[in-house]
Amino acid sequence: MQGVVDDWVSEIGDQLPVSPLSVLGFVLAATIGVRIAGESVTTQALLESIFPLVTATAVVLADRFLVAQGISIRDRLTVFAYALGGFLAAFVVTSLHLYVAYLEGTGAHSPLYLLLMGGTLGVGAGTIAGLFDIKQRIATREARRQSERLEEFASVVSHDLRNPLSVAQGRLDAAFQTGKAEHLTEVDAALVRMDNLIEESLSVARSGTQVEETYDVPLAELAGDAWAATETADATYEVVGHRTLQVDPLRAKRLFENCFRNSVAHGSDDVHIRVGPCSSGFFIEDDGPGIPEDEREMVLEQGYSTAADGSGLGLAIVRAIADAHGWSVTITESESGGARFEFTN
Repeated sequence: MQGVVDDWVSEIGDQLPVSPLSVLGFVLAATIGVRIAGESVTTQALLESIFPLVTATAVVLADRFLVAQGISIRDRLTVFAYALGGFLAAFVVTSLHLYVAYLEGTGAHSPLYLLLMGGTLGVGAGTIAGLFDIKQRIATREARRQSERLEEFASVVSHDLRNPLSVAQGRLDAAFQTGKAEHLTEVDAALVRMDNLIEESLSVARSGTQVEETYDVPLAELAGDAWAATETADATYEVVGHRTLQVDPLRAKRLFENCFRNSVAHGSDDVHIRVGPCSSGFFIEDDGPGIPEDEREMVLEQGYSTAADGSGLGLAIVRAIADAHGWSVTITESESGGARFEFTN
């Protein structure tokens, strides 16, 4: 039920033309600014207005920062809810104070404006509380995702290593019993298979969902370096268009390598691969058989493979590295009917 509510909130938030928190902060800042401009500038007016004005402006800047950081609309709406709650709480407290002053006969100059000032400071306090809350939520989600990733890692390793381990044990017993060296060749192949599985699994586990340092790297350079490090048989590739990506070069190169390997493994010997920019990101596509629509989500999961000897980790590594860079992965069909992977911010 919680997931349904969250989706509903996100859908509504995505349809809003502007961020509610920015609107709230801007309206408060504009109101205070108009009041300052409409009255004579005195020390009292400045003392009453300058701090709330700075607070309202800071709220707008904080919201713009959240947008620039790619914080989800759901989390930004959470901050807005805290800010609105802070406004209402401060408004009520200030109202009670003014009412007490009225009963005592002292009254207050411009009571409505004082209510606005108190509410504005409440918005600032609520925004700070909201920022701390979503920081904790993001950390919790990150920890949960890491835990799930480790569980998947353990599951894949324990499951996929059983078969080559059984082969190695069986062939080793046969070698001892018969003395034939060809059994040791199969043992060696099984051990190589196990080593590859462990290496790929560790790559997924280490990928995490964050990168420490990023650099501006041309798309063509990333694709070229990855292509040179990949066994591609008679396959060909081309880069169409230009774009510079802000990436961790080594991990981004690994993403391209795994996409290239996937195209070569599932396409014909002379599969052709294209790399280029698209809206808010880049794409990697081929002219192979493509990926059925009902399998496009599953192929990114750990352990899913259509090949008899596949580990099901290649595209899981792609997804992990994309997550770490804040990219969404969409699988569609290329113009030639092959697979097309789109990576967008």
